[in-house]
Amino acid sequence: MSLGTRAKYAFYSTAAICLLTTGQSLAADETPHKTQEMAEAQKQASTRIGPTSGTPVNTMISGGGVIARGKLLTQVNSSFRDKDDIVENAGAGARTSKQLIALLKLRYGLTDNLEALLVPGYIYVHRDAYDRFDSDHLGGPNDAKLGINYGILQQKQGDPLSLCLTLGLNLPTGQSGARHPPGNDVWSYNAALGITKVWPSGHRIDGAVGFTQPTETGNLGVRKDTSFTLTGSYRYIFNPNFDAGLEFTVENSREWQQNGVDMHNGYTEMYAGPAINVNFPDWGMWVGIGAYLPVFRDYDAPTATDDIRIDFKLGKMWSW
Repeated sequence: MSLGTRAKYAFYSTAAICLLTTGQSLAADETPHKTQEMAEAQKQASTRIGPTSGTPVNTMISGGGVIARGKLLTQVNSSFRDKDDIVENAGAGARTSKQLIALLKLRYGLTDNLEALLVPGYIYVHRDAYDRFDSDHLGGPNDAKLGINYGILQQKQGDPLSLCLTLGLNLPTGQSGARHPPGNDVWSYNAALGITKVWPSGHRIDGAVGFTQPTETGNLGVRKDTSFTLTGSYRYIFNPNFDAGLEFTVENSREWQQNGVDMHNGYTEMYAGPAINVNFPDWGMWVGIGAYLPVFRDYDAPTATDDIRIDFKLGKMWSW
């Protein structure tokens, strides 16, 4: 081997060794750097975000998270709705009212990806005097919801976000009679797909799309039709004790029938507004309130609708 060939061989060998060594050194430096970034993100999240931070206040909004195995969530949700705004009037008028909905949400973690839920409720409606009718009221239990939530993805298990499938039945627990809401006391089924994403910086989004389908005629000969919902929430978590944000709901329903006759009450409506939570991490409790105003309303007939909705919630997580 000539001297020139040996020199070239030594040069290329030295260069290869240097590149390999440098690459290994960079990789070794990069790994601790990434690990340190992840640790800082986790530390930031733990100091800002509590276990009950950022949950939606609106009674209709769900997300993608599921309850961990062996834990029980109990939550009281209530919604006050003042139906004093008549839409699509056309000179025909409509009966105004005030409505209070109260729900008790019970969710229990069967496994880390599967939970059971039960949601009984009560509704009270005060109807104002209209035409030849005096003021009166309707009230009674709602048709309770029984179902399961399956966590397809769960961020707390390392997934990039939480994705949850809900399948449920509405039980015929509503009462029948002239003093109870029309259309209740029926079997129906429902399904929804929910999503939740939490960032260590304190941002959180929740949302869901779903439907409910009654299967029979209910109280006062009223058969409800399919209803669809789209819901969403954005929140900023200031610290483990306080968060605030904006929430919205969109609901669409086909028209109902009473004794086989169309009621011409199909509608699409959107409500949105601010909501806040105060959290008590040491007790596993939270309380929230939200106020929602109409953004879009379209009705097939003159309808008295909510000029404001005020929702309230109080919840606690139990573990054994």
